[in-house]
Amino acid sequence: MKLLLSLCPDMHMRTQKKRTFRYILHLVAALVLCSAMTLQASAQIHSQAENLLVVGDSIVRRIMPKPISDSAYVSTDYTEIHFRSNKADLDVKYMENKAALEHLDIAIDSIGLENITAIEIVSQSSPEGIYSRNVWLSEHRSQVMVDYVKKTFPELADKLSVNLVSESWENLAQYVYQDPNLDEQTKQKILDLIDSDIKIETKKSRMKNLGKTKKTGDIYKYLLNNYYPVIRNTGIYILHMLEEETPFNKDPERPPLLPEPPVNPKGITHEPERPGPPPEPEEPPRKRPILAVKTNIPYYGFFTKSIGWAPIYNVEAEWYPSEFGRWSWLVEYDFPWHSKESKHQYFQIINLQLEGRRYFKKEYYHTGWYLSGYVGGNYYDICLDDKSYYGYQGEGFGGGLGLGYVQPLGDRATTRWKLEFFVKAGYYMSFYDPYQPGNPYMGKSYYDWHDDPSLFIRRNWVFKWLNPTGVGISISYDLIHKKVKKQQ
Repeated sequence: MKLLLSLCPDMHMRTQKKRTFRYILHLVAALVLCSAMTLQASAQIHSQAENLLVVGDSIVRRIMPKPISDSAYVSTDYTEIHFRSNKADLDVKYMENKAALEHLDIAIDSIGLENITAIEIVSQSSPEGIYSRNVWLSEHRSQVMVDYVKKTFPELADKLSVNLVSESWENLAQYVYQDPNLDEQTKQKILDLIDSDIKIETKKSRMKNLGKTKKTGDIYKYLLNNYYPVIRNTGIYILHMLEEETPFNKDPERPPLLPEPPVNPKGITHEPERPGPPPEPEEPPRKRPILAVKTNIPYYGFFTKSIGWAPIYNVEAEWYPSEFGRWSWLVEYDFPWHSKESKHQYFQIINLQLEGRRYFKKEYYHTGWYLSGYVGGNYYDICLDDKSYYGYQGEGFGGGLGLGYVQPLGDRATTRWKLEFFVKAGYYMSFYDPYQPGNPYMGKSYYDWHDDPSLFIRRNWVFKWLNPTGVGISISYDLIHKKVKKQQ
């Protein structure tokens, strides 16, 4: 009895340990199961998130391109690369490009080079700016991805093909249709404009004037910020064949006989006419500016007390050497030539300047901010003093830098008019002589010299200036255009 009582506590402890151990095993199993389910759910959510696009406070489904082939035995893997506005270079830091390129490499490796039948590159641009520029961007963006695939997988070089969509109006319409932030009336207004048959430049101009809504603000800016970067892309399709299981048939059916072509009375057989491919839409012709003429408007408001209105007549010509270059070259000619002989008043200047400009933005129409450098020289005869009748004759030269901004007046794709604001600063030096007009009836003037006339040296006085040298508001007109050849 004593032995039994002494053993009972040990048995009780073993039973308690077994229960504790079993409880721990169940708990660990439950945690492992929950972790697996959580990982699977998170992977599924991540996979679904890749096809979602965050637009403000809403989420919309990302529009993926349709498969190229409808065959049940062709598997298509798709990768999408995005580009910055008005750029055609591959930027791996932009949007999801780095992850997309990694996905492309993994997909090709997993499928196997020998199993890939074709790779098609489809490039499209956002519907903004000039149509011909967007065509150029689509072509060069496609070429960038062709070069990437050839460099990374040279074995696929002969399986590459390119399809240019150009401006992606269709994708934009799909995003507008599913956008929860746009009411039905606004959606219909945008979709009707996208589907209209008006000129492309007119359509883009009207897109900028769609109005505003309380939820989105300016509609065009809303579309420009949320959807234009997404549809500015190049898609890469990887096609590979899957094995088709064909059942064995001992008695294959004989294919039906084709009907014989009709025979004309003379016995000559004619093959039925087959419709040819639809004609490709012609690119609208365009011209690029070569030479612009301009004039500085404030110069025409110059006024003197004795002469009265004395406009500074001026004309400037700007030459654009290349279509999408940043540089332009200018020549400026100022020629006010006013005089009032009865009061010995003169305001006569001939000024010539040469200028080179570099625009900040590289674009077709040469607008926006620019920096400039200039050199020039002038000749002048100025006498505007009503009391002492002192005047100055001389020549000067100088140079400096300028800053300006060019704004198109209207739709930049069609207008030839521009407005320009500028300021210049630099160094100017002039050699001159003061003089005093003589008898108006004799028409003579006298230099202010009181020594021996034989010792007089012309242009003995010097004037130096280091400060602002010009400011203005110019109106410009593109006088000469050149037809741009259609890119093949």
